[in-house]
Amino acid sequence: MPPQRRRRPVDDEDVEENPRPRQRANRDDSEQDGEYDSENGMDVDDQAGNSADDQLAKKLVRYAISCEYSRTPIRRDGIKERVLGNQGRSFKRIFALAQKQLKHVWGMELPMKSNSQPKIGSGAYILTSTLPNAYRSASIIKPSRIPSADDEATYVAFYTLVVSLIWLNGGELSEQKLKRYLLRLNADQNVSSEKTEVTMKKMERHGYVAKKVDRPPLGQDGEQTITWHVGPRAKEEIGLDGVMGLVRELYGESSDELEAKLSASLGIKEKRTTREEGNEAEASDSRGRNENGD
Repeated sequence: MPPQRRRRPVDDEDVEENPRPRQRANRDDSEQDGEYDSENGMDVDDQAGNSADDQLAKKLVRYAISCEYSRTPIRRDGIKERVLGNQGRSFKRIFALAQKQLKHVWGMELPMKSNSQPKIGSGAYILTSTLPNAYRSASIIKPSRIPSADDEATYVAFYTLVVSLIWLNGGELSEQKLKRYLLRLNADQNVSSEKTEVTMKKMERHGYVAKKVDRPPLGQDGEQTITWHVGPRAKEEIGLDGVMGLVRELYGESSDELEAKLSASLGIKEKRTTREEGNEAEASDSRGRNENGD
């Protein structure tokens, strides 16, 4: 029989020779994984921050549209309270994101500068449309169905008429004169199924008209005087173009005489054409040369 080969006894040094590289490899892998997780953690934090801002911007858009739907002024304090909560310091950043969503998705705008936006009181603004005029016609923008399409159409027609009367009277209309106008229109008592007084208060609350009450000084006899003025929402939604459009529609056609009366009533100065301005400048230069003897 061939001699059996004796196995070499296994000692501790043989056991420790091979595992070392494996441990080093595992350690390297774990370090790489740690770096990867750390980098991903930063990305996740950034994405979470962007997602949180985006959600707040969407919440602000919903708040602005809901306020506009009910014709409620959009107030800065309301945005902080109902939208931002404890994120009040992020107002400008969230507002800018909401502005982009309003423009690109809804065709609306909420300017950040107060001097470029009609104001109602302190820090309150009106959502404005950025759609071209071609998409603002009555055939496209239908009256709201709440409370009903007929009631909404009647309300729009009534406040447009009252605002136009105020504007055509130099921007101020006395209570007595307004009542005479409404009496002629058979609208002095009711507007649709609502009392005229209630409708006027609603118009005042929505910002279409502003009521001014002047009381006599203390200790002096006299009656208080009430005048009605054009409100900020009317300036935005109706404007002078809306008033002129209403008058032209009522008269059936436009004429030079009608346009002249409209301009005089609304205080609009006729715009001179470029040719007229050029002719006037040329005539002025000619007069200057003649006076100098040139």
